[in-house]
Amino acid sequence: MKILFEGDSGKALCEHCQAVVPTRYTRRDVPFSDGRGVAKDILVGVCTRCEVVVALPPQSTPAIHEARMQQLKSIEARLPAVYVDVLDAAMHAVTSEAGANLRKLFLAYYFQQLAQVERCGQLQAAHLGFIQALEEQRAQRGLARSNATRRLSMKVNPHTAKDMLALQQQTEMNQTELLKAVIALIQADVLEARDDEVILALQRLARLAV
Repeated sequence: MKILFEGDSGKALCEHCQAVVPTRYTRRDVPFSDGRGVAKDILVGVCTRCEVVVALPPQSTPAIHEARMQQLKSIEARLPAVYVDVLDAAMHAVTSEAGANLRKLFLAYYFQQLAQVERCGQLQAAHLGFIQALEEQRAQRGLARSNATRRLSMKVNPHTAKDMLALQQQTEMNQTELLKAVIALIQADVLEARDDEVILALQRLARLAV
């Protein structure tokens, strides 16, 4: 791979000029296209006519990725294993190609929906129903409670983090309890009620991620 330096030149398509233009490589702070965050002091190719960034050399990609990751919020929780199992089962019910990457997508969808409407009472009721159903199933099968836990780790964008914080404030739940309650509601919608509207919305999201 050719390593580029400041002052190197080349050619690239400039959308602003609508033409293939000469470029020169220089270091700049480049804002992300979605307006959230900036990759600072990276080597880029700029159009010599309009000064717009038109090329990103491979050597700049790791710095851009790191800058993007810094804009994300980490959500870490250790949940009873059955909650993560149920979340994964709901994902599989929506799409047979579901992978662990969809956990964040499903939860983000619910955070957004719940933050926009007054469903906090429904959220708490779903969680209570979920706990009772688990106890009844264990009793029927003669099974003891399990102490197994699984770690749920996600990087979410500022919008999802804001939705989650709003829900925590509305429900007065901590992060772990909120995640458990949301997973219980996903189970109620997807696995129990088979809500067609919710499932269709999740399928559309899954197609973009799988």
